[in-house]
Amino acid sequence: MHTPDGRPGSPRQEAARDAGWFLRPGGAGAAPVRLVCLPYAGGSGAVFRNWAAGLDGAAEVHALTLPGHAHRWRQPLAEDLHRLADDIADVTAPLQDERPLVLLGYSLGGLLAFEVARRLNRRGRAPELLIAAACPPPGLLPEGRNRHTLPDREFIALLRQMGATPEAILDEPEMIGLLLPMLRADFALSERYRYTPGKPLPTPIVTVGGSDDPEIAPAAMASWAEETTLSLTQIVLAGGHLFIHEDEAGLLAHIRDAVRTVANAPARDGVRF
Repeated sequence: MHTPDGRPGSPRQEAARDAGWFLRPGGAGAAPVRLVCLPYAGGSGAVFRNWAAGLDGAAEVHALTLPGHAHRWRQPLAEDLHRLADDIADVTAPLQDERPLVLLGYSLGGLLAFEVARRLNRRGRAPELLIAAACPPPGLLPEGRNRHTLPDREFIALLRQMGATPEAILDEPEMIGLLLPMLRADFALSERYRYTPGKPLPTPIVTVGGSDDPEIAPAAMASWAEETTLSLTQIVLAGGHLFIHEDEAGLLAHIRDAVRTVANAPARDGVRF
């Protein structure tokens, strides 16, 4: 029987589970933690293809790809972040077993990871850790931004300024023409999002910011503390918005340490760390 909230075993959840959400770039089996990674706008699970090796066995990596991206290009692009978070919670909940679950989101992925964590918490088990990278605190997101509606020339200039897309793609009209609808849809997800204040998560949060990120100043990441009843740890790396590509090894070192702390912490009322 269909259950509208997508509880395990419902038709909605079974359909979502079969839609190719996750790539598994290794790290399976004996890893003590499951790490679900949500990419930035325009990205896919391939962004995290080196992470299982880089985490040196600390986590089993589940790298998420949104509908309409990469191998899911035939599927409709998402138009509502809250509905998308519902679907991601559906496919993530079955990964919660005796091992701790860590959610990591980068930029747009960080906002999605936060909303997924809220949904998992409402279902009875919050993730053991939330890592928000290059993502402003949801309560500080500016309203009224419509960058996704900019004319092509201005939108491409914005992408160039952010360093969000490789120059080789931006300089190839045919390639960027194919990618623009996907990129606009991803920008629209965050720009149409409306934050609803709620009970803080019983989940520690780690933030990672770029020292020169034009989207969010490192000091502003402190407001993530409002979203947790536990600890907030702030990390700043050298680089801009896509510091993930400027110092991936440095980023992975911090994530590896955080994940190992989760794995080694005793469970207490369903909470580790």
